Amino acid sequence: MSYDHYESRSDRFEKRRKNTKLTNTLIVIAVLLSAFLFGMFVFGGGDDEEEQVQNEETNDSGLGEKNTEEQENEENEETNDEESAEDQESSEDETESEENSEDEIEEERTAGDGEEVKEVINGNWEPYPTEQEEPHSINLSQGSQDRIEMEQAIAQAVQSSTDNLTYWWLESGGIPDQVVGYVEDKTNGEYYRVPLKWIENEGWQPQKVEVLYENLGKQKLNEANN
Repeated sequence: MSYDHYESRSDRFEKRRKNTKLTNTLIVIAVLLSAFLFGMFVFGGGDDEEEQVQNEETNDSGLGEKNTEEQENEENEETNDEESAEDQESSEDETESEENSEDEIEEERTAGDGEEVKEVINGNWEPYPTEQEEPHSINLSQGSQDRIEMEQAIAQAVQSSTDNLTYWWLESGGIPDQVVGYVEDKTNGEYYRVPLKWIENEGWQPQKVEVLYENLGKQKLNEANN
């Protein structure tokens, strides 16, 4: 065998060896590249899913904070409405209290004549509201509307109720639009004489209250029956 033939065989062998080595290298690179791509797909997708979950949680959290703020705003509005109602009620109570204070009866007490009258009480009484129409005429009959309003006006003047008073005697004395009532207070045993004056379209108004030593009304009733 010649030297040239031996050299050709050697070159061919070396060439095949290089090709095999290159092929193996390419296979390793392909495997590594496939593994890298697979890892990117698996772990990269997981990151995307995790990021999506975090975003959803963030959105849910933001929605929860929004709902909480709306609820707090509604509660604050309800509290403000309640406070406004309480303030308005308090203001109305104060106004009513002031009106009642203005309507309080102011009384002035002075000594009587020492014979029949023990004490005289003068006050700023308003007429007892009437249900009667004008023209008015005095009616002292028991149960009449005029008599009922007279009794109410007397009770107002002596600061009592009609149930706690005994109406011994009522008389007109011949004076137009005026009557005098004699009563006894069952709760304290006091005797009173109360002149009344008719105020047109308003009713009977007490003029004064006289605290008596004796039951002059009962005496007048006895005299009338005898």
